[in-house]
Formats: sequence, structure tokens, C-alpha cells
Amino acid sequence: MHPRFGQVSYEDAGTGPALVLLHGFPFSSSIFQQLVEALAGTYRLIAPDFPGAGSTSALSRPEEASMEMLADLVKMILDQEKVQQCVLTGHSMGGYVALAFAAAFPERLKGLCLLHSTAYDDSEEKKQARIRSIQFIQTHGSELFLKQMVPGLFASHFAHTHSELVNQIVKQSQRIPAEMLIGYYKAMLKRPDRSYVLRTLKVPVAFIFGKEDASLLLEQALTQVSLPSDSTVHILEQTGHMSMLEQPRLWRLLHYFMDYCETCLAGKT
Repeated sequence: MHPRFGQVSYEDAGTGPALVLLHGFPFSSSIFQQLVEALAGTYRLIAPDFPGAGSTSALSRPEEASMEMLADLVKMILDQEKVQQCVLTGHSMGGYVALAFAAAFPERLKGLCLLHSTAYDDSEEKKQARIRSIQFIQTHGSELFLKQMVPGLFASHFAHTHSELVNQIVKQSQRIPAEMLIGYYKAMLKRPDRSYVLRTLKVPVAFIFGKEDASLLLEQALTQVSLPSDSTVHILEQTGHMSMLEQPRLWRLLHYFMDYCETCLAGKT
């Protein structure tokens, strides 16, 4: 039990170099289950549940949620597990947290992977969409909101052919308290542009995007890939915003990136 975060839960599997997986909104670490199973034979996988998700306590004051606070939570877990350095992979909102972590604790990173995420702050159009989502939750409740929102994060053909899986993900997301969902929306609204982090980070950066991602349009996402000094980009065909579930080859891409980061680190020593 932590005085600031309450009960904190996280997956910790495997041994070897640490790969930390940060889930997006409105999910929990359970979305990474397939990745953990595929990679735990080679690496140590740590996947936290953010407040209100999984078995982690919701914040007593959800309005205090921020990307910086969540980055502090990640650092707390790494300190507790005595992990000095890791490769940090953030999905969507988890990518915003990963960038906040990279800004505050760059010495703790061997590499950074943005999975369907961006270093830029919200456009005015995106801000208005988030405000409308908050208003919908306040008016109609989170259960209906998530039932409508989550399927749209998948490529349409995947959502159609894997309806049972998508429905399962919807039900899992509905366990997060409505107040916490609103808190996360407000936290994303106020997050700053962190493209400077990509320009200044001295470790490899990987970007993974879905060609059919309606939440992060490919044309906009690609504008950031030239910012890091060491950058790799993968564009996944027939994939939306949820490649950890949609794309079986994702674990291989992360494996290659982990291996590359370890090789780069060995070259510096």
C-alpha cells in the first residue's frame, strides 16, 4: 500500500533486460498479456496498472491525475524492483506517460518505443473531441461511452471478425470508475508538447503505427519520426490502434528493438 497511490498492481514476469509496458486509455496491463507470454522467456516484462485500472486503487482525487504523476508511479515501481534501466514502451496514453518519464528520468532509459502514440500535444480538434467525451460520460455514464468508443480503436475488419475479443476488452475497460476516466481525459488535455524529448533523448527510439488507426492518423504520426537521432519506424498494415491484440508479429518487433538497445548500450561501455 503506497501513501500516494494506494494499492498498486503490476505484472512482473521473466528475467533478463527489463521491458516496461505502459497501457493506454481506457485499458489495463491485461492488454499486453500476449506480449508478456511471448517475451518473458528472454526479457523481464513489467506492466503496471495505472490508478483505477486492474487492481490498482483509483485516485482519491482523480482531478489530480497527470502524465507526470503516472511517470512517478512507474519510477516508484522500478525503484522497488531495483531496475536501474529499462526499455520503456508506451501505448497511446501510456506513450504520453513514457515521454513524461523520459523528460524527468532520462538516465533510466535504454530505449523508448511509442506504440500508437505521439510526442505532440493535442490539436484544437482533438481537445474538443476529448471535451465532448467528458460531457458524454457525465451525461450518459461511462458504460455506454466505452461500449461505443472502444470498438472504434480496432481496424474495422478486426472488430468484425473478433467481436468476442473486442467485447471482452470493452467489459474490462468498464471496470474503471467514470471519475477516473474523466480525470485521465483532463490529464491528456493539459499535457504539454514533448517533441523536445525526442530531439534530445540519447537512446534509440522506435515508433509503431497502424495504417488503419482512426485515433492517431498516420500522416500526423509520421511527422515526429525524424526528430530522434536514432529512430526506427514500423507501419503495420491492416492494423488500427490496438496492435498488441491485432498484430501477432508485434512481439517480434519489440524483441528486435530490445536486442538493438542492448547492442547500443554494449557499444557505449
